[in-house]
Parts: sequence; structure tokens; C-alpha cells
Amino acid sequence: MLRTRVITAVVLLVLLLGVLIYGGSTGWNIFVLTVLACAFWEWARLGQFKSTKSILYALLGTGICLLANYAFNLQTQGFPLLAIASVFWVAFAPWCLRNVSVGVLGNHYLFGLVGFMLIGAAGLALIITKTHGIVFLLSTIAICFVADIFAYFFGKTFGKRKLAPRISPGKSWEGAVGGAFSVLAISWVVVLLAGAYPFLESTWQVMAFERWHPAVFSFWLLVLSAYSVVGDLFESMLKRRAGLKDSSQLLPGHGGVLDRIDAQLPVLPLAILLVTAISG
Repeated sequence: MLRTRVITAVVLLVLLLGVLIYGGSTGWNIFVLTVLACAFWEWARLGQFKSTKSILYALLGTGICLLANYAFNLQTQGFPLLAIASVFWVAFAPWCLRNVSVGVLGNHYLFGLVGFMLIGAAGLALIITKTHGIVFLLSTIAICFVADIFAYFFGKTFGKRKLAPRISPGKSWEGAVGGAFSVLAISWVVVLLAGAYPFLESTWQVMAFERWHPAVFSFWLLVLSAYSVVGDLFESMLKRRAGLKDSSQLLPGHGGVLDRIDAQLPVLPLAILLVTAISG
């Protein structure tokens, strides 16, 4: 199992770097659309859509994203979608987790519409991040990776208090807090080293630091780290509701695409809003 997981991770990393370095904007857009198509299909499965409807849902969602990419200036006209998605994660998702219930999202039509919004917003954020350069993109998605890796480490080492035992028994408060402060510490290291290493000036962390007071900068990093956990828990709740261990088996050893990007769904839209649309 571990070998399969490592091989899949290496293949995905090589594919990602290859697309970023050699694919250009067209290659990146195709890569993002492929990821979105898989994510839409898995979202439909979590919503307990029938097999045929899941495929149609994925095709419709991907088609809408493709049309929007060519019909609109995503850099300026896409921000309302990012804002709406962020409001969902800030206002509604915590209520769902607290009550271990999807509430009105139990309705298939609403569940489908929310999936279009959340996954589409994350895809839009990925396209926008690429326009700021590869370093900016990698530094943005790294927020979730750092939070997840260090949350696992701190949770395994110090974890005693369960964070959400009815949703994900393996997560602890110690892990979540450790992951959040690790993101904060590493981000500050990036900012402090930017003067000596010019390529770091293109990172999300440095761009955010230049827009915000240091205290506000630190606050938002902790918020983003917290919402990476919210995204993870929200997908775990949907999987429990659907009776699934993984969102799919598309990625051997890792489960599905949503299992890999669940933490990114709330973080990417808010991270882009913070450095491109909201003044410090």
C-alpha cells in the first residue's frame, strides 16, 4: 500500500511540474479542467447520484467551466464566485460540521449547485494563481500541504483531544494547532529570506505580507490553516454520509481527487481574494 501511494505521488508530482514548466497556459488549463472533471464526478458520488447522473454532472460542470474560461475575463469577473464560495466555507460549512449534517444540501439539486460553486471556484483560483507565476502557484497550494503534513506529525506525537470524533476520529486539536502554527512559522521564514533569495519575492506569502500589517498577515495565515482543516472534515463528513471510505479510487493509494484537494477547496479562493481583491 505504501509503495503504491509513493509511486502515485511521484507520478503526480512529475506530471504537475511537467505541465507547469512546459505546458504553458493552455496545458495548465487542460490540466485544471481534467482535475475538475474528476472532482465533479466524485462530488456527485458523494451526493449519492446514480452512476449515469454522476457522469452527466461531471460533463456539465466541466463544460460550464470551459465555457466560462473562454467567455469571461476570469481575472476580473471571477471574483464574485470566489467570494460566494468563501462565504459558504466561512458561514455554512462550520454549521454542517458542528451538527454533523448537510442540512438543506440533502436536496440533490442544491447539493449539485453547491458542488458547481465550490469546485468551480477552486478551479478558477488555480487558473488565476498560474497567471502570477509558478512560484506563486506552488507557494499558495503549499499552505495546505504544510498544514496537513505538520498536523499529522503533531497529532501523532502529541494528539490527545479529538477534534471531530464523529467525523474523523484520527484528527486532534493538537495536530490542527501544530499544523496552523507551522504554516505561520514557515511563512515568516519565507518572508524573512525573500531579501536574500529574490525568487521568494514571487510567493503568495511575500505578496500577502506586502499588503497586510504583520499582525493581520499572521492572522490570515492561521485562518487559512484552519479552513484547510474545515475542507478536509467537510469532505470526510460527506463520505461518511454516502458510506464511502474514499471519494473514488482514481489515484491508487490515495483514494480520489477530492481526497487530495479537499483542503484546497476553501483555501484557494480565500487566498486569492486576500492578495488580489482585498486591501490591507
